[in-house]
Amino acid sequence: MTRRFLSVARIRGRSLPLTAALVLLGTVACSGTPPSPPPGIVVRGAWVQVAGGIDQPAAGYLTIDNRGSTDDTLVFASSPDASSVELHETQPEMSGMIGMESVAQVTCPADATVTFAPGGYHLMISGLSAPLRSDDSFELDLEFEHAGTIVVQATVRQV
Repeated sequence: MTRRFLSVARIRGRSLPLTAALVLLGTVACSGTPPSPPPGIVVRGAWVQVAGGIDQPAAGYLTIDNRGSTDDTLVFASSPDASSVELHETQPEMSGMIGMESVAQVTCPADATVTFAPGGYHLMISGLSAPLRSDDSFELDLEFEHAGTIVVQATVRQV
């Protein structure tokens, strides 16, 4: 009597029965520990300050931790709930007044923290699609040169 095995794999030209192939596959899949995600950019504490109605800009604040060993750069920000999100920095002007200036990018040095806070870096959010209310969630999409896009849910605050 000839036995036939369902063959699903070949090693060195020989067919393996289904059970042997599954055992081999399980051994290969389970060998070693799963790779841990590489350290990198972590965004935390995101919040949006409500300034007025949908025709008024809002400001976004957050903290970026670069836990990696190489610098990264925030190059773009957007939101599905706004027509524009710009990177800004508050700076003193020659006249002694304080103004804000659009910046093209924000460097996030390796093993360091960059804080977006009132009086410094912030996100200027314009063209809101709906009014914002306290405790609402507001999506911010942050694009980094190396880390790619990180989607953050910011809490809306009345200040």
